[in-house]
Amino acid sequence: MLHKLSSALLLTSSVLILGSCNFNQADATLSGTSGSDAIILTDVDFDPESLIPETQPIADYLSSKLKKVGVSKGEVKIAPDVDTVAEWMLSGEVNLYFDSVFPAMQVMEQSGATPILRRWKDGVPEYNTLFVVRKDSAFSDLASLQGEMMAMQKPSSSSGFMFPLIEMMDADLNPIAKAEANHPVNDNEVGYLFSGEDETTVDWVLNGKVQAGAIDSETWAKVSDADRSNLTVIAETAQYPRHMVVAGPSLSEPQIAAIKEVLLNMEDSQKGRAALVEFSETAEFDEFPEGVDEAILKLQDSYNRVQQHLASQQLSD
Repeated sequence: MLHKLSSALLLTSSVLILGSCNFNQADATLSGTSGSDAIILTDVDFDPESLIPETQPIADYLSSKLKKVGVSKGEVKIAPDVDTVAEWMLSGEVNLYFDSVFPAMQVMEQSGATPILRRWKDGVPEYNTLFVVRKDSAFSDLASLQGEMMAMQKPSSSSGFMFPLIEMMDADLNPIAKAEANHPVNDNEVGYLFSGEDETTVDWVLNGKVQAGAIDSETWAKVSDADRSNLTVIAETAQYPRHMVVAGPSLSEPQIAAIKEVLLNMEDSQKGRAALVEFSETAEFDEFPEGVDEAILKLQDSYNRVQQHLASQQLSD
């Protein structure tokens, strides 16, 4: 299981090179499969029909404002996984991608796509991960989880894998993937397995299947009072961007500038606000507070450490 997990997540390079985002953007045409006049938005979901209705209003709004840069229609194409998004972005089959830090950086690394803005998905600019345990347990901090089993969401998740993994490594812990909750955990490691959903992670902690769980701050806010009364937060990660907007290499510099201008001003119009609400209650798009280059350099370090961790596990498997 560990070999498969590591192989699936290791990318062709362990370093995200910002310079690879400087491509030849001399012409202002799009290369999407639906025609050079279409801007095509993408996201990842096993059920495409669930995301298209909420994303199409954003595509329509963008196309209505981008005629000066050669765009007259907006479309949505949902991918089954991150690797497919990267392939589509590289080929120009899609142009604009919205996702959280970990998958967004995978796509950037594989396709040469460029981060351009921050998205306030679900109304928040940032979020983080919390480590929860049963209130009646003896666990008080991350160090106390040595030799224990914990649950995270899934290996493609930012808040359910990347963020808590970094936090544990920062605490000098040794997180090791396990296939089952009853598999042995050495005293010098913290075992982890994947629950599939944050809500399941909470259930596993409450029923004792695992000793701790990593869940995002939005899930924690929705935990019932009854369940919350039986849980304690023993650690939190740093705050990370809730979502990122990533522009594909098929977009020219004038097009990217125009897209940014439209997205940054959407909340100023009635149609723009309506499209934002449909798009998972997005409050707004904004610039990275510290600037995009500095933001990505910070995220790059964390991303590379996750890849190095996975590589070390593969070598020892």
